[in-house]
Amino acid sequence: MTEISIERRPHDEFVKNMLQEEPMARDFFESNLPSDMLNLVQLDNMQLVSGTLIDKELRALYTDILYKVEMKDGSEGYLFLLVEHYSTADPTMAFRTLNYVMRILDRHVKESKNADRNPLPLPYVFPIVYYNGEKAYKGERCLFNLFGEHKERVMQLFNGPLNLVDISVEAGKDLRGQKRASLLSWCMRHSMLREFSSHLTELGQYIDDLRMISAWTEADGDRAQVMLEYMLRSLSTSADRGALIEAVYNTLPSEMGDTMATFAERVFEEGMMEGILKGKLEGKLEGKLEGKLEGKLEGIDGTLEAINLIDAGWHNKAISEKTGLSLDIIEKLRKRIVH
Repeated sequence: MTEISIERRPHDEFVKNMLQEEPMARDFFESNLPSDMLNLVQLDNMQLVSGTLIDKELRALYTDILYKVEMKDGSEGYLFLLVEHYSTADPTMAFRTLNYVMRILDRHVKESKNADRNPLPLPYVFPIVYYNGEKAYKGERCLFNLFGEHKERVMQLFNGPLNLVDISVEAGKDLRGQKRASLLSWCMRHSMLREFSSHLTELGQYIDDLRMISAWTEADGDRAQVMLEYMLRSLSTSADRGALIEAVYNTLPSEMGDTMATFAERVFEEGMMEGILKGKLEGKLEGKLEGKLEGKLEGIDGTLEAINLIDAGWHNKAISEKTGLSLDIIEKLRKRIVH
């Protein structure tokens, strides 16, 4: 046996000293496993798994031992022993045990992938709680009973198929019924194919419907801004980005106001239109976009004018009155130009 320090953590060290010895562990499991489990597992081929799954702050209260075993059908399995040193039963023990089982499965999946093996089928993990409290165990042993009145629903959740929203299968489905979530689903639908620009008319319809069914708020403008930036970053070439930006200003509602202006500001600032728009401060539209976007690029025009007025020494309020941009956007422009 390995040398141990009984004084430091007597329960933990004693249990590990005993049950990390395979003959002792084999006899323990043979005596305590249910008969149906004994008929499934081969205890002659147990392999101790090193390490612990116990959180650091709980190691004074629990000890865990994990053995990998071979099932009689040839598949892998695990026997997990959780020893409770606490004097009274943990009321959440059933949940805690499930959590450790999930950690074992997670470790199995990661190790399989690292070894370039297929992690499926997942191994069977059989947990046992070894309790030595002062009184008979009175804790709840059924996981589902911990959910109270939602027990039946949780049982259905665990036993039923995964709840899945598959955008790829529903490619032709009209998303407008999702209201604000339609913007997210639209981006998810087209992100893998990088085909945003050819479907912007559909997106414009979603935005128009959203503006009609509910008041368009500042938060909605922020979400639209995030969406436009995501679309730009999903494209790899300046030509694709240029086509998308042109389509955005030709298609989406021009009254989106500050959202469009902020979008234009980010385009210039981060150089997302290489070869099409040059220079954060110059802001000159090249021939590809000139003319086509005239009358629909008020946001960009206002941003470019604001940049020039900042360079000329104008104050924010005067720039706002001149360009129609909000003071917040002008201040952001000023800070970025200075930096």
